[in-house]
Order: sequence, then C-alpha cells, then structure tokens
Amino acid sequence: MTRGFRSASAFAPAHITGFFVIRAHDNPARMGSLGCGVTLESGVTTHVDARDCVHVDAGGSNGAPCPTIGSVVSTLATVPCSIRSTSDVPIGAGFGVSGAGALSTAFALNRALSLGMTTDRLIEIAHVAEVENMTGLGDVVAQSVGGVVVRRNAGASARPERIHTDEKDVFWVVFGKIATEGVLTDENAVDRINSIGKMSLHELLRRPTLENFMNQSKRFAVETGLASDAVADAVCAVEAVGGMASQAIIGDAIFAIDPDGRGGAIRSALSEFGSVGRSRISFRGVRLI
Repeated sequence: MTRGFRSASAFAPAHITGFFVIRAHDNPARMGSLGCGVTLESGVTTHVDARDCVHVDAGGSNGAPCPTIGSVVSTLATVPCSIRSTSDVPIGAGFGVSGAGALSTAFALNRALSLGMTTDRLIEIAHVAEVENMTGLGDVVAQSVGGVVVRRNAGASARPERIHTDEKDVFWVVFGKIATEGVLTDENAVDRINSIGKMSLHELLRRPTLENFMNQSKRFAVETGLASDAVADAVCAVEAVGGMASQAIIGDAIFAIDPDGRGGAIRSALSEFGSVGRSRISFRGVRLI
C-alpha cells in the first residue's frame, strides 16, 4: 500500500422518499428537490483500500458498477483504489441506494486517502454525482443527517430539518423496480409531481408530524399516479390493522411504519404480498465505521 494511505469504511443510511418537488438548475450542485422522507438503520457500507488497481464493485444487479459511485471515485481518487459497496436494502426500489453509495464512498475515500475535505464538500460531490447520473435529487442531503427529514430548500447546501419522532419499525415489500431517470425525464410526470408535491409539502409544514408525513406521502403516490395497484392494495391491508403505509418514491414498493407496537400485525398483513423487509428509523447520518 502506498505510504501515507490506508483503508477506510463508511456507512450511509437508506432513505425512502415520501414525496418531493423538483427544483431544476443549470448548476448540478444547486439542482435538487424539496420534500420529505425517512432514513433507515439499514443502508450502504463502502470499504476503500489504496492498491495497485482500480476496482469498483457497487453491489448492483448482475455485478454492474453503479455509475453514481463511479463519478465519486473519478472525482476523489488520487491513486488507484479498490472500492466495494454493499447494500442491505433493495436496489432500484426507492431506498436511495445510489445516494447512500455515493455518500459513503466519498467519506471512505476522504479518510483512506487523507484528502482533508470538509463534510459539506463531500456531500456536494455525492449530490452532484446523483444529479448528473439522474439517480436522485434529494437523498444525499437527507442521508447526511438522518431521521424523518424535511427539505425546504434544494441542492447540496440545503439545511434539512427533522420531524420529531421516537424509534419506530419500518417494514417494506418490493414489487418491482422503477428507473428514476425514466420518471425525471417525463415532462408530464414531472408536472404532476411538482404540482402535487408542493401541496403535500405545504400541508406537512402546517402540521409536521410523522402521521401527517405518511398521509401526505400516500396522497402524493395516489394523485401523481405513481402508485401501482399492488402498492394500493398493500396500503389498504396495512391500514386495516392500524398501521401507516405509502409507496417508496421512486420505486414499486410499499413501506409501512408501526405507530404504536403493532409490528406483528403489519408484518403479517404485508406477508400476503411478498417477502417483508424490516429496519428502524435511523437518527444518524453518514459516518465512518
């Protein structure tokens, strides 16, 4: 290993978006989204070693490297490095895996290569990689702080706020994958997203609670037409047992939150629709491990 360099690992939490509003800008660092989402204790771990060749394993489907992580590596890697990112949440289903991968890679590279970059600069690099690769718009900012995160401003320099809540279980079932780029380049879809997303954010800010976040998320999924029939049916099943549920945006997946100790009933209801995943709300953002 090159003298002065060493290995490092970092973790970034998964982020499920409930609703969002696109804010376009010519500068990718200032482009992004408003909205609200929840981060999870599950997420993406990246390990970096300075070695004699560059190898990127982003843990993607069929072993294909994640272009967003590749962009971060191209920006930060000053010497050949081995980089491995692994996800313990589904990929391509609305869990912010590309953002978590980009962010954890940036933090691990900064430590391993002793780059001395600030946290704000690392967040910006990861955010720009997401925007330029059209894999996300607001995940990185939320994943930098953790919690149930409200974004009133867009871009890498946005200062998100948290909705107060205690520890709660989050369950999910994935029905399929939705390409983020396909939605973000559909003008009709973007118009609906922005119109309904603005209303959802306005209503959430009037009453910033976890319950209202879930209500506004469900409204957004239904009124934008993003929710599949499978998601709609699963939401009804969760609500029938006293849980709160909506669609993981942008993905063909349902996420449900246990409001008051009904996790067993929620898991049972969701099990009728497929394999049930579980994590907890995270109150920590990206970090070295």
